[in-house]
Amino acid sequence: MIKYVIKHITFPLIARREGLAGIMRGVESLEESQYWPPERIRELQNERLRKLLVHAYENTAFYKKRFDDSGFNPYTFKDADDLADIPVLTKEQIRSNVDALKARNFTPGELHHAETGGTSDVKMRFFRDNRCMPMKEAAIYRFNRWAGWDFGDYLGMVWPAHQDFIGHDTWKSRIRNELYKRNVLFPAALIDDRACEEYLRLFERKKPAAILAFCSPIHELAKYMAKKGIDGHRVRGLITTGEPLYDHQRRLAADVFRCGVLDSYRTREVGPIAQECGAGCGMHVNAECLYVELAGKRRLAGSGEQAGGVIVTDLLNYGMPFIRYNMADMAVMSDKTCPCGRGLPLIDKIVGRALDVFVTPDKKLVSTIALVMYMVNAAPGFFGKMQIVQDATDHLTLKMTRDPLPGPEVMEHQKDVVERIFGPRMRMTYEFVDDIPCEKSGKYLFARRLIPIPE
Repeated sequence: MIKYVIKHITFPLIARREGLAGIMRGVESLEESQYWPPERIRELQNERLRKLLVHAYENTAFYKKRFDDSGFNPYTFKDADDLADIPVLTKEQIRSNVDALKARNFTPGELHHAETGGTSDVKMRFFRDNRCMPMKEAAIYRFNRWAGWDFGDYLGMVWPAHQDFIGHDTWKSRIRNELYKRNVLFPAALIDDRACEEYLRLFERKKPAAILAFCSPIHELAKYMAKKGIDGHRVRGLITTGEPLYDHQRRLAADVFRCGVLDSYRTREVGPIAQECGAGCGMHVNAECLYVELAGKRRLAGSGEQAGGVIVTDLLNYGMPFIRYNMADMAVMSDKTCPCGRGLPLIDKIVGRALDVFVTPDKKLVSTIALVMYMVNAAPGFFGKMQIVQDATDHLTLKMTRDPLPGPEVMEHQKDVVERIFGPRMRMTYEFVDDIPCEKSGKYLFARRLIPIPE
C-alpha cells in the first residue's frame, strides 16, 4: 500500500513542487525508445543535434565564435559525423568561459547551478536549464529500474560524495525522503567496522530493493560482510559507479549481496552516460539524451581493440550547451547487438580515466583495469593495498602496504605481468608504505599516470 501511495501520489507531487514534473512520463518514454531499432535512435539523435547546434550558435557567445573560427555551419548540419569539425570542449575552457557558454535566452531563474566534485581535477561550475532536468532524472531512474528498483522502493546508497549529503540530517528532510526518493544513505568517505555495522543495521531495517554504490566503498563493505559471515537482506540488483569496477570487486559483491552487479558510467556534468543491463554485452548508452563518440583512438596493448577519449554532447541542456565535451575518460565502443533487445549503442568497456591509462615504451596504450586484474586475480598469494604509478615511459613504481608484506612469489608474478604487458624495456621499482589512502571522495585509485602520453 505505501509503495502505491508513494509511486502514484507523493513522489509525483514532490517532484512537481521541485520543478521536476513529468519524470514518470520521461521514464515511460525512455523505456519505449530504448527498444527502437538503432537506425531510429540515430535519427532521433541527429534531429536533436541539429536543433541544439542552431540554438547554441544563435544564443551563446562561445559557440558563435567557436563555430565561426572552425568554419562549422550549423544550418547545413547533416548527421553526427559532421561534429568532427567542431573542436573538443575541455573543463578548462568551461571554467574560463562560464558566462559566454550560458544561453542568453534563459533567465538566471531558469538555470540550475551545479558543480563537479573536484576529486580528480579542480572543481568546475556549470549550469543546466530547468526544462531538461525531469528527463535527466528520468534517465537515472530508467537505469535504476534495470537493477530491479521501482518508485516507492528503498534504494541503498553507499556514497562517498559529501555534497550529496548536505541537508539530509533534518527531520523535515527525513520525512521528505520517506515520501519521495527513499534513499538509504551510507556516507562512505570513511569506512571502518563501526560504520559498516551501523549501516547494515539500517540496511536490515529498510530492506532496499537495490543498491547504488561507488566501487571502492561497496567493496570494503562486502569484505566486512564476508569476513564476519554476515548473510544480510537480499537485494534485486547492485549498481556500481564513480570509479572502475574490477573483476575481483564484482565477484565479491555478487557473492555477498547475492545479486547481479551492473556497472554504470555516470557523471555530474551530463548525467548518466551508460550502464550494463545484465546480459553481458557491455554498457548501453543513454542515447536519447546524449551523443557519445570516441576521439584519438589508439590500439590497446595485448589486443586489437581501439580505445579513444570519451566525447559527449548533451542533447537536452540548452541553458549551457555541452557540445563535444571531453570527459577525460578512455573507452572501447562495441558493434555488438545485445540479446536484451535494446537498440541503444554499446560501450564495450571503460578503460579508465585518461589520466590513468598507461603507455608502453613503444607507445601502445595499456588499460589499467586489465593491468590491475592480472596483478590481483592471478596472484599466487595475499597482499594488502596496491597502487601502480607510471612516472616515466619506461618505469613503474608499485606501491604496496607492508601489512601484509607480499611474498617473493607475488612479486615475481607482478614482474612477469609487467613484462608481458609492457615489454622487456619497462622497469619496475617497489615502494612499501604504511597505507595508501583513498581520495577525499572515498575513491581508491589503483593506478596513476604522472607523464603525458607521447604523440
